[in-house]
Order: sequence, then C-alpha cells, then structure tokens
Amino acid sequence: MQTDLGGPIAVETIPVHYAYVARYSYTDIVVQNDNVLRLSAVADQYQTPGPCTVATFPAGRQIQYPDRLGNPVHRVRITTPHRELIIAATGSVTLSHQTVPAPDVPLSGGAYDIDTQEFLSASSLADPTRVADAARDASAGANTLLGAVQNVVQWIYANVRYERGHTSVNTTAADVLVSLRGVCQDQAHLCLAMLRALGIPARYVSGLLTRQPGETHAWIEFLHPHLGWLPADPTRGVVIDFGTDYLKFGIGRDYSEVPPVSGSFISRGDGHLDFTTAEVFFGRDCVSVDDALNLLRSGDAP
Repeated sequence: MQTDLGGPIAVETIPVHYAYVARYSYTDIVVQNDNVLRLSAVADQYQTPGPCTVATFPAGRQIQYPDRLGNPVHRVRITTPHRELIIAATGSVTLSHQTVPAPDVPLSGGAYDIDTQEFLSASSLADPTRVADAARDASAGANTLLGAVQNVVQWIYANVRYERGHTSVNTTAADVLVSLRGVCQDQAHLCLAMLRALGIPARYVSGLLTRQPGETHAWIEFLHPHLGWLPADPTRGVVIDFGTDYLKFGIGRDYSEVPPVSGSFISRGDGHLDFTTAEVFFGRDCVSVDDALNLLRSGDAP
C-alpha cells in the first residue's frame, strides 16, 4: 500500500471491544432526563467501528444520528421517575497502526480551506490570542509544521503537571497556562490554543486509552496539508506514532463540543456523577452490557 506521496504504509490491524459505564445520583426524584452520548467509535484512517450498544437504567427512548462534525451520537430521553441513572455502552473496533512517512513542511506553507478556519480560530475553551506569546516561546523558533507541533507538545508535557482537583470542565487554555496544572483535557486545550496561535489548525479528540483502564482520555489532532489530520497527545508527549493505544469517540473545537455525556434533567434536587470508568478488551469475541455493569460493581467493591 502506498500514500499519495509514494511512501509505503506498514499496517497492523487489531480487533478490540470496549465497555464504558457511568452512574449519576440525584438528591430528589428526576421526572425527565435527556442525555446526549458520544460513546461510539468514529470511523477514520486509524479505526473501523463495529456495532455499539448503549443502555440506560432506567431505560429511555433512544435515537441515533451524526452531529455536524460526523461524530456518532446516541440521544436518550428517560421519563421514568428515578434517583439514580446508570449509562452503559459497549462496542467493537478494529484499530489500525499505520506507519506513514510524514514529510515536514514550512510552518507558513499550509493552504487551508474555509472549512478549516474554525479550527484556527478561538473556541470557548481554547482562545489562541490569550496564549500567543507563550506559544511562540514553546515552539522554540521552529519554522516547520512538525517541528512546531513537536516542540509545543513537549513543552506542555514537561511544564504542565498532571494533577486532579485544580480544574473543571470550564477551565480555559489561558487558565491552564497560569496554573500549569490540570488533567488531559486541560493539556489538550492548551495545546489546541498554542497550535492555533502558530497558524496550525487543531481540534480536540475524546476517546479511550486502550491499554490503560479508567476514565475517558483527551488528545488533539493537527492538520497536515498532505496527510490530513494527525494525532498528538501532550499528556503523554507523543506525536503521530500512536500505534493501537488510542480509541476515538469524537472530535470538536474543544471539550464543550464533544463531551462523552451531556444533557439535562428535571428535578427539585441536584445531581452529580458518582462513578465512571471504561476498559478496552483485547482477544475477546464479544463484550456485553453486563461486562460494563461489572466494571461498576468492581468500582463499588471495598
């Protein structure tokens, strides 16, 4: 197999299954719960999704559709009164590890069309104008695309400490630059804003680390003028060579456009997330909703 540039592609494919579960608790009866779920694998050059099953307890009316960026969405509306909601999702994906020659190009040499402009401009959590000076410093004078991406990713990896409890889903890239602390979502937002400040289109990615059970993960993709969208992960200091370590659920301008779970409920009380986890299974013939619920039971075990 060859690229448009004439270079060879070495491809390794691995079939996997995954399970995701989350539990929400409420302080009073919920009479309606409406949730948008992005827990299905996206089809791209790195993965081919199989069927995805989403179940809620209590059950609700469910519809499926692609959002404006092509991410698969399940929307579930529950009208059975409840004080607890469990969301479980399972699916299968064939992951592809492609070793593709990635030629570097001048940083100012990208010709990007109008559809790409939204990934160059400010979004609600990643404004390039707020981090422009820091982006120039982090790029260390690189004048090529891959050089600039590599320098920015490594700067964030070295300087932004992975630490829970200091940020929220509303923390901006500029906030992260001040505190130099956060989780994968925060590191991804800072990377997005810095790359955009350097004139590099960049978008947010939500998904899973296939070999690290736990919560969902966030990384970014940047646009190469010849090879399209390529991945980079500032949390792990990795650019392009992802192997089969990542499983993608969706892309957006930032987290606010592609959370795994979002929605609203009607109640006189409050609600909060009690527990969430996910796991990717290698060498399994299938994974069921019961497997997802078992992750919840394991989390509850003393």
